[in-house]
Amino acid sequence: MDSPVFQEQSPVEPVRRSRRRSRPQHVAPGNAPTTSLQRGYETGILFIAISAAAWSTAGLFVRSLPLDAWTLLFWRSLFAAGFLAVHLFAVRPKPSCGPILRMAGPDIAVAAFLAVSMLAFIPALQLTSVANVAVIFATTPVLTAVFARLWLGEVLHRTALLAGVTILAGTCVLVWGSGFGSDLVGNALAIVMTLTMAAVTLFIRRYREQSLLSSICLANILVALASLCFAVPLLASWREMCCLALFGLVQVALAFVFFSAGTRRVSAAQVSLIGALETPLAPFWVWLAFGEVPSLPTLFGGCIITAATVGHLVTIAIRSARRDV
Repeated sequence: MDSPVFQEQSPVEPVRRSRRRSRPQHVAPGNAPTTSLQRGYETGILFIAISAAAWSTAGLFVRSLPLDAWTLLFWRSLFAAGFLAVHLFAVRPKPSCGPILRMAGPDIAVAAFLAVSMLAFIPALQLTSVANVAVIFATTPVLTAVFARLWLGEVLHRTALLAGVTILAGTCVLVWGSGFGSDLVGNALAIVMTLTMAAVTLFIRRYREQSLLSSICLANILVALASLCFAVPLLASWREMCCLALFGLVQVALAFVFFSAGTRRVSAAQVSLIGALETPLAPFWVWLAFGEVPSLPTLFGGCIITAATVGHLVTIAIRSARRDV
């Protein structure tokens, strides 16, 4: 009589023990499984900073090349499209022209907005002062933050708005000695360039689950075709061609590869704020290569922009640390 009871109870006891062993251990709040998300955010910040540094080399390349603006734009866009095409073919397991042929609405929108932004930049500089273009483009962080709130529903922090306004003030100080022109068409083109670049940021952020590098490649092809009408491509020597290839690789191809990857990980407002580092870095590269000492307003304005960007990032880091505790 005892053996059947023993046989029925014996399998139960190991199950109870196994259940005891399988209880999850307590995890401290600071060690919660959010490290991968935080690591992705930090990687996004780094990628956007790299893209801003790459974009800031435009003045360095332009100063090194004795060519007209449209010839520079043609070769830069052509080389950039080539490098982006090589990258797209390299990262795909089965290289094909399918991504470009199967472009959807977001891809075409990004290509169109980016092409308009790049094409508006050269005439804007010709029809109004560099100061006007710089100040108008400095409104990009604030505009992007507002549009991201309206369209994407992203949280609009007061610190982001404060940083954007501070960056605008720093840009005004930076170009204070340049003088402000009053040409309406040039200012309008600068506004178009600013709005379309903000739209590119928002589209990449909105469709972050898919790569839009094929649309960026198409945009450079469109810009090369459009600028060919005014360019004189055969004026470039072999040395200048090598420099132009580096121009397209660093300032466009690599910049947009990192920008596209970083925008998927960081909010649209923060992308524009970090991208503002391009403004103070541009005169730094020229000083480093050619010994051109920046003016006092340039140094002061650059410090304001850098401090606003770094301060915003520190605020975000503190807020994130408090949330994890």
